[in-house]
Amino acid sequence: MANDLIVKDNRLITAKYHLTKTQVKFVAFMASRIDKDDMNFFTYSMKLGDMLQMLDIERANIKYLDNTLTDLMTKIIVVQENEEVIEKSVLVSYFKINKKEELVEYRFDKAMKPFLLQLKTNFTKLSLEKIMNFDSSYTIRMYEIIEQKASILKKYKNEKLVTFEMDLQELKEILVGEHKKGEIIIKKSYERFSNFKQKVLDVAYTELKEKGEYYFEYDVIKTSRSVTAINFHIMTNKEKLKLDFREKKKQHLLNGKEKQIAQEQIRRIIERTTNIRDPKKFEQALFKKYLS
Repeated sequence: MANDLIVKDNRLITAKYHLTKTQVKFVAFMASRIDKDDMNFFTYSMKLGDMLQMLDIERANIKYLDNTLTDLMTKIIVVQENEEVIEKSVLVSYFKINKKEELVEYRFDKAMKPFLLQLKTNFTKLSLEKIMNFDSSYTIRMYEIIEQKASILKKYKNEKLVTFEMDLQELKEILVGEHKKGEIIIKKSYERFSNFKQKVLDVAYTELKEKGEYYFEYDVIKTSRSVTAINFHIMTNKEKLKLDFREKKKQHLLNGKEKQIAQEQIRRIIERTTNIRDPKKFEQALFKKYLS
């Protein structure tokens, strides 16, 4: 079974590739199955029905799952590309959908070992639960970038790290760039900053502000009249943290000894109270007060 923790080398977080939301979530689930002591990638399997449910794919659309994973195997990941080094790979090298046995098998490409196995330094911890809860692949990629910066902030407790700058072209290549014929291509629709802002940046901003532990505010940096860079400011989502804390507290109060003690106290109160018209409603009202 998967756990909630995903650990990625920081080079993979800033690598340039573009996956669909379904593909990003599939890869995240694969990464969550890696154990910190694993020396090699395993061929994992999962029940077909569970896979379809996890990826929100209808049973009648198994062909869509096939097409999605086939396309994923063709996606080039540009880890680095400069005058000295060109490093590219694919994420997934194998999958098998066995309809008869109701199983899906899958395996990372071995070139991904330095980015997912035995990581000691320069890595970022991510939450599978949060990734699966996001509705946009752009949000997921920005979540990874923000978490990377936030982890450095936590480690060094340096308030200057709350703000970071990214070249606009670099950011576009990370979020929407697609590798074609040996180079990273940005769709024409994203060449105009207003379109990129509306369809990519603000989509991630809105969703992270609603669902993330951290989100970002940003300012544009212009050279002459053109936007050339983005200045990001990491923000702690205090309202989200409060809601999460309340929910965890509620779940804590609904389980274990605390609940048993509360129920026993409520039972005694009811026994000692006379003239209760509806004991069941009275009990429910008291339990509601206990939770609040």
